[in-house]
Amino acid sequence: MRRGGQRSGPAANRNALLATALLLTVAIFLFDTISPLEGAVAVLYVVVVLLAARTGRRRDIVMAAGGTLLLTLIAYFETHGFRSVGSATFRAMVSLSAIGITAVLALQGCAATSALMRSEGRYRRMFNTSRIGVIEEDWRGIRAALHGLGSVSWHDLATTHDGALQEVRSIRTLVRMIDVNPAMLGILNRSATKPVDASAENLRIVGDRIFAETLDAFARGEPFFEGESELLHADGSRTPLLYTVTFPPADDPDGSVLIFLVDITERRQAQDALLAAQAGLAHAARTATLGELSASIAHEVNQPLMAVVTNGEAGLRWLRRASPDLAEVDQALSRIVAEGNRASQIVARIRSFVKKAPLQQELLNMTTIIDESVLIVERELLAAQVDLTIDIAPDLPPVRGDRIQFQQIMVNLMINAGQALAVRDEPRLIRVSASLDEGGRIAVIVADNGPGIGPAELSRLFEPFFTTREQGMGMGLAICRTTAEAHGGRLSVESRPGEGAVFRLSLPAVIQEHAAA
Repeated sequence: MRRGGQRSGPAANRNALLATALLLTVAIFLFDTISPLEGAVAVLYVVVVLLAARTGRRRDIVMAAGGTLLLTLIAYFETHGFRSVGSATFRAMVSLSAIGITAVLALQGCAATSALMRSEGRYRRMFNTSRIGVIEEDWRGIRAALHGLGSVSWHDLATTHDGALQEVRSIRTLVRMIDVNPAMLGILNRSATKPVDASAENLRIVGDRIFAETLDAFARGEPFFEGESELLHADGSRTPLLYTVTFPPADDPDGSVLIFLVDITERRQAQDALLAAQAGLAHAARTATLGELSASIAHEVNQPLMAVVTNGEAGLRWLRRASPDLAEVDQALSRIVAEGNRASQIVARIRSFVKKAPLQQELLNMTTIIDESVLIVERELLAAQVDLTIDIAPDLPPVRGDRIQFQQIMVNLMINAGQALAVRDEPRLIRVSASLDEGGRIAVIVADNGPGIGPAELSRLFEPFFTTREQGMGMGLAICRTTAEAHGGRLSVESRPGEGAVFRLSLPAVIQEHAAA
């Protein structure tokens, strides 16, 4: 019943307008024909055309204009004849022109109104059927408040002290909700019949600091702001959202702001799965690298164990003497403890390298990372008769990242360099250096004097499953580059055939935190 009434309302209104226009037309025609007054009475037909234009239909306007033009001519010829030319003729032409001009303007207005209604219909259809949550809000109050406060960085204030956060919260209360689409109601778990409070829902959608960044972008005149937020549900659960706000131009008096929210739960889950897969692949690569070093590791662990046996036998001999030399026994036992600790450190270092652990973001000393990596590959390089030189600049700032992943990059690069030198006669040289480049980033260089890499291989070197070795998996360098980029760094290579290869690892330095420490 409600929908039927909505449809019959415009039809009844149109009929009333047309009936009024018809009665007015008859009245004007009779007055123009019968009245002895000399005047442009037919100009009043303009009102008839305007009434027809109120229906919003071109057909009504054309019929009203055509009918009134015809009646004007009939009234003129009826009262003045066909041969009379004078002031009455001029008045008739004025009336005809007024009716024609009014009809043209009414038709143009009808066309503009139809175009506007079609545009509004398209907008409303997109607004209501979109799977993206959309909120339309009125920010005129916020614009006036920001104008009164002058130039201020809300993001800086909101990250400085809690008092600024209170200022941001007071600004948020000026938001006025205009409309919410069904997808947004679904995200908010609200029904279409329940009103949505703008201030309360904004508090659930974005935190004060993100809203402060949004205010900062609005105050700077940016066309939009984009970020990620989390929707807090009543049960305490959170839904990750992509949060985009489009701002009106500064000279737009409307002040309407559109907020778009996209549920990125599936994307976040896919990212987590990808990171887990990459971590598993990196663990497999580390295990494979450890397999390549197994002979060297066995030799490295065997050394302290043999020293333990040797010192234990020496201590027993000193105890079995007729007069036991306890000082020598004490020294032998001390050496046994030292060698046992050395063996324990070797095993712990290997276990930490191969351990499958979650990503740890911490401040790391690059000098320590390089030193620990060298200890892992040192025996392998010595067996291959490779001369390794280390050149690290003093007082390097720290980097932020995962220690094991950085070790994996360094170990992989040094292992690859050592294997590339296997086809070269002595001297076999690897140089590892670390310094601060001109851009304030830490640059770690691993260079060798091997045969180098050809142009065809160089362009594909970091592709997954591409390898220049028969027994290689082709994943080491691909994982190294992905790991570097995940830490905001970059891994690149330069090489000329016959002149060796130079791998460059560039990582962002934590200058500010280092200075503060």
